[in-house]
Amino acid sequence: MFISYMKAENLKLKRTFARKMIGIVPLLTVAFSFIMNMEYFVYLTFNWWSILFMPMMIALFCALAHVREKQASNYNGIYSAPVDLRLVWLAKASVIALYSLASQLIFLVIMFLIEMVVPLFPVGPFPVIAACFLLWATTLWQIPFCLLLAKKFGFAVSLIVNLFGCLAFGIIAATKAYWWAWPWSWPIRAMSPTIGIHPNGLPLEEGDPLLSMTVIPIAIILSLLLFAVLLMISGKSFAFAVVQKSKQEVA
Repeated sequence: MFISYMKAENLKLKRTFARKMIGIVPLLTVAFSFIMNMEYFVYLTFNWWSILFMPMMIALFCALAHVREKQASNYNGIYSAPVDLRLVWLAKASVIALYSLASQLIFLVIMFLIEMVVPLFPVGPFPVIAACFLLWATTLWQIPFCLLLAKKFGFAVSLIVNLFGCLAFGIIAATKAYWWAWPWSWPIRAMSPTIGIHPNGLPLEEGDPLLSMTVIPIAIILSLLLFAVLLMISGKSFAFAVVQKSKQEVA
């Protein structure tokens, strides 16, 4: 049954820019880093991917899903359909999570294709693979968060808040002892021991405290817990808003 909900949500995004972003955004990230500095290519690529391009992509996925629904019927199609509203919301988040994962895989393929032509990896292939899946896992919470923002406040707010949270404070918090308290710092902080990069994009020196691997399970667990909590809260909010609108229309 839930698969049918996911198929419906995926179909809604057919022939939209959201589908194109799955390949375009990782390609732009790699191209941007390649042009900026070949010497620190891998460090810069993962840095820009974690602090800018991934948060932007996730916010755009969520905002476009909202815009698509609004343009189609202003959510009236969902309001009038005999569906479980919480499952509809869960399906939206799940489809975007799969889009994010697909984008990570494309990013990984591009990185390895470049490595085959021009060897640039300062680390082995396994840290690069691990970094991609870590970035996916530690940004999952942003999906229900941005979906809720887009639904309540619109396209621009979702994008601005997610980027601001990462660029304005995420980079700073990632180097501090309280990194765990600021969700936007989790993917950035996890890249330090995995790839060996400072949140500012430069390679870390041997023995640097940021190389501690203990932060990785903490970041993953916190992200999954926050993802579950936000998914539950946003799902209830979505269902409640629909019920309230239905009552207003009847009245």
